[in-house]
Amino acid sequence: MKKFAALLLAMLMVLGSVSAMAMTAGTYEAVAAGFHGDVKIAVTVDAEKITAIEVLEQSETEGIGTVALEQLPAAVVAAQTVAVDSVAGATVSSEAFKAALTDALTQAGADMAKFTAAAAEAELVEETLTTYIVVIGGGAAGLTAGIKAIQDGASVILLEKTAMTGGASAMAGAGTKATGSKWSIESGSTETPDDFIAAITANGHGKNDPATVKNFAYGIGAAFDWLVAEDGAAVPYKKSDKPSASFSGEGRGAGVVKNLTAKFEELGGTLLLSTPGTELIIDNGAVVGVKAEGNGKAYTINAKKVILATGGYGANDELVPDEYKKFVYAGHAGATGDAIKMVEPLNADLISMELINTQPNSMIKPSGLGQYCNPGVSKAYAAGGFMVNQDGVRFVNEVTNAWDIMQEMKKNDFQFLVMDQAAFDGFNAGMTGSAIYSMEDVAEWLKDDYAGQPVLKTAATLEELAAKLNVPADAVVAAAAKFNEVAATEGTDEFGRTIKVAQSEEGPFYAMQMHIRYYASLGGLHVNDDMQVLNTNQEAIPNLYAAGEVIGGHQGDVYMGGCLFAYAICSGHNAGAAAAAAIN
Repeated sequence: MKKFAALLLAMLMVLGSVSAMAMTAGTYEAVAAGFHGDVKIAVTVDAEKITAIEVLEQSETEGIGTVALEQLPAAVVAAQTVAVDSVAGATVSSEAFKAALTDALTQAGADMAKFTAAAAEAELVEETLTTYIVVIGGGAAGLTAGIKAIQDGASVILLEKTAMTGGASAMAGAGTKATGSKWSIESGSTETPDDFIAAITANGHGKNDPATVKNFAYGIGAAFDWLVAEDGAAVPYKKSDKPSASFSGEGRGAGVVKNLTAKFEELGGTLLLSTPGTELIIDNGAVVGVKAEGNGKAYTINAKKVILATGGYGANDELVPDEYKKFVYAGHAGATGDAIKMVEPLNADLISMELINTQPNSMIKPSGLGQYCNPGVSKAYAAGGFMVNQDGVRFVNEVTNAWDIMQEMKKNDFQFLVMDQAAFDGFNAGMTGSAIYSMEDVAEWLKDDYAGQPVLKTAATLEELAAKLNVPADAVVAAAAKFNEVAATEGTDEFGRTIKVAQSEEGPFYAMQMHIRYYASLGGLHVNDDMQVLNTNQEAIPNLYAAGEVIGGHQGDVYMGGCLFAYAICSGHNAGAAAAAAIN
């Protein structure tokens, strides 16, 4: 009898365990905040497992967040765990997907201990490859270098540590300086390379590396001609109907990257995604290959030349100077300065490492990352918007150059963009038109109990608005009155701003907190005119080249519009050509 009772108890325990783990079969929907908005998914389960996952709605960055949402459903179904690796470079989108998945599984009654167990890691299989050139980094610079090298007769393996090409380039607007190009000349532009040197040096406050800037200015014309030529990279760009030395890539940065990737593979380049380069192979001071890991393999890649195109270091707190850490980061999650560590055994020369590119006119998104607001603030200011600081007073010409705005913002504890209804409508038209957020997002952010980012408040009067912002109401009211007094005569205020549109005296009024953001690093490897990496003795390290943001000195202390993307193209083109030409 005792044996029967014990057996019965054991059976009941097993059944109870099974029951506790069993889910209610069906399809469950859930939503979580992504990088650009909500990510909505549908998860289908039976009693024991996840059978299907569908992404129903999303507005993530094309070529970055969208890739994560394409890859993660299959990975989860295969591994039967939420604890799959986030897609590198798309962390926010990945985490949003996982949060929604957890919610859906909880609705289904899942035992989350079962579905949060880490997937078993398989032992890496060793593989040796041989090629003429290895490019490390699949952004615009790396892809351009790879394409040019193949066209010049070299075999190329390109390593990209994330699951998609693009990096910071996919987040860019793809405005591209093209001084001296055929397009520029045909448009009627008279800007010369020397004009470009003078402009970028002045913009960078003289903190540029002169040799690097000269190489850039005299090389970008030919590089751009190659980029858009049918027998070059054949990347679609938009011509200007007025004299111009800058042009825009179709589909912005993501579109340019997509075309570059397709061209690289069309030419026979080998693309290894989710495969970071981990170590340079060095023989008697010369680089002879790369160690890499990815897709279950440990690669030893023997190569005659290596091109570093790993991007910047804005996402690496160990490399970002302390003075910038008080600002919000707005760059690519993969910008961790990988090449800086890889070149340590070679005594490589690093320049301008104290510089990070910062910009004003930024909000903080719910994800915690910074987001530029240029499309919105320009419309808000045109409609009578202005900024006040923690004392409720205006402090700057809001429509002057970004550098001067930023210097004044640095003196404040915080600041708000103050808008009437017309200015707020203009702000949102610019932001939603650029697919940065939706009006549904705005509605959520304006809820009185909304406690996250961005800080966005509305009120019927300026006094009420100031109270919500915890700034002196009398100062805000006085600032608006003085602003409108100048606008009445379309005059110029004490900051040098000509004001043509007054702010309404009737509500509602709105305020959004504005921040300084940092993203692109401005320091990095020192290179010569052939894009060879130099050591501290200013000698070329044998067989090692660089391209893109990993190089220091080309911008000074702040980038000039269209020049980051242009430098990626120019340096990539030149590095690919030089590396291929040097193969013997």
